[in-house]
Amino acid sequence: MNRYRVTVDGRIYDVEIDDPHARPVTARLAGFAFSVDVEPAREEDDGTDDTTPALPEPSGPATPPAVADTGVGGPQAMTAPIPGVVASVSVKAGQTVARGDELVTLDAMKMLNVIRSPWDGTVATVHVATGAKVVQGEPLVTFVPT
Repeated sequence: MNRYRVTVDGRIYDVEIDDPHARPVTARLAGFAFSVDVEPAREEDDGTDDTTPALPEPSGPATPPAVADTGVGGPQAMTAPIPGVVASVSVKAGQTVARGDELVTLDAMKMLNVIRSPWDGTVATVHVATGAKVVQGEPLVTFVPT
């Protein structure tokens, strides 16, 4: 697995890519897999000519669905990427976590989905307990990145 650093709307994300030559490419961010299309940039296309269609303005936040930014440099909330039932909670308030550590496991449609920390930090609040039903976007864990 290869690691890449990408910038989207001024935000930097570290992603893991299984096979950069596969089409579509599977990129992993914060424990979630995204299917993305990757094409080499055309040198002659600087985006200023009339043949290049304008990209639409983003309609939502530039944050991946699993991470909610609750303030610049402040606490970060990991949110449920899908509805499900909390199968296990692996952290508690005050615990120090490293990037990639397991935070919560969700059971969605009989599949276990491990939610991992995208940053090093300290857990501020655990919002869920084992057995709790969650909806997409609901906060699971809030922590302060270091």
